[in-house]
Amino acid sequence: MDSSSASGDAAKHPTIRVGVLGLGQGRSHLRAFQLLEGATVAAICDQDESLAERVAHEFGVDKRCPTYDAMLEDPTIDLIVVATPDHLHGQHAIMALEAGKHVLSEIPMATTLAECERIIELTDRHGLKYHMGNQVRYAFCLRDVQKMIRKGDLGDIFYGEGEYLHTMDEIVAHRPPDHWRIHPQTPQTTLLGGGPHAIDTLRWLMGVDFVEAQAYHAQQPSRWQTTHTTVAIFKASNGAAAKVTVSYGMVRPYCLYYSVYGSAGSFERTRDQGGAVEDTINFHFHDRIAGARRMAPVTVPNWSNPAIQRRHALGHGTMEIEQAQQFLHAIIADEEPAIGPRAAARSIAAGICALQSAQHGGGPVAIPAFD
Repeated sequence: MDSSSASGDAAKHPTIRVGVLGLGQGRSHLRAFQLLEGATVAAICDQDESLAERVAHEFGVDKRCPTYDAMLEDPTIDLIVVATPDHLHGQHAIMALEAGKHVLSEIPMATTLAECERIIELTDRHGLKYHMGNQVRYAFCLRDVQKMIRKGDLGDIFYGEGEYLHTMDEIVAHRPPDHWRIHPQTPQTTLLGGGPHAIDTLRWLMGVDFVEAQAYHAQQPSRWQTTHTTVAIFKASNGAAAKVTVSYGMVRPYCLYYSVYGSAGSFERTRDQGGAVEDTINFHFHDRIAGARRMAPVTVPNWSNPAIQRRHALGHGTMEIEQAQQFLHAIIADEEPAIGPRAAARSIAAGICALQSAQHGGGPVAIPAFD
């Protein structure tokens, strides 16, 4: 959707009041909703009271809820943004849906299949909207590629790859040893940490569901005593194969890599991607390019989407803005969100089942369909 359609929606419907839970990544979502007509950030909550006070002052939010329960009990709040540590997403989303609130959740949707099923059940029963926040689907450098693949420009898709490569040093170097990402009781996993960016985006590009997983962990320990690299192979619903690698241990710049191969052509991202506001390179090859001997490079904007005017720096360029805009439209128009509960569950279940495979030595694990 574009800005004009969002403005039209907002003019005809009451303002949606948003509560933001968790003010790390949550700040990007907070600012995104503040920049859109039809929404207002009514309240924020974080267990770090000093952080909540600073964010309230910086972003001009009047209400700071002392607890999540207090936010849920506020009848004026329509939508909760869940931006807490990974292992709490499912629990916090379920609590919001049980309280009658719509939910936009950071990845992962949840960390258990039971939580995924419960979220689907609640949205079905109460007519509420749920969206999993994989901002990468809104990247300008990938959206046109996805449209080309849907039109059949690459022919029948038979293989794809996704990679999330990010050294944990950049994330936790200045964190205390009990930070949730490296806490021995709740460490961030590979395939459910950054992995959903790779898994969900690859599924979306290929236009498939993953039906079976098999995976292996690298056995060398990280200095935080956590699993740092996992490689998963997926069987897809159309008979295709896919590979996803997620690593927090590679000594290299941050990278989200994708490739898709079909009977009529191929697409590959560069692994040298640069920052959010820089240009990047996509590579294409097609059997209709007569005499072509090399992949054709196409220079496009990286993570910032120029479809929306870039007014403020956010965590992933303008992608949170477009994601929030689309979710507002889904609520107002009573439409299925772009990454609704079933789509989210299919991606997260692929990660959960792949982790189960890796934990048990690499055997195949069937992935539920959530029909």
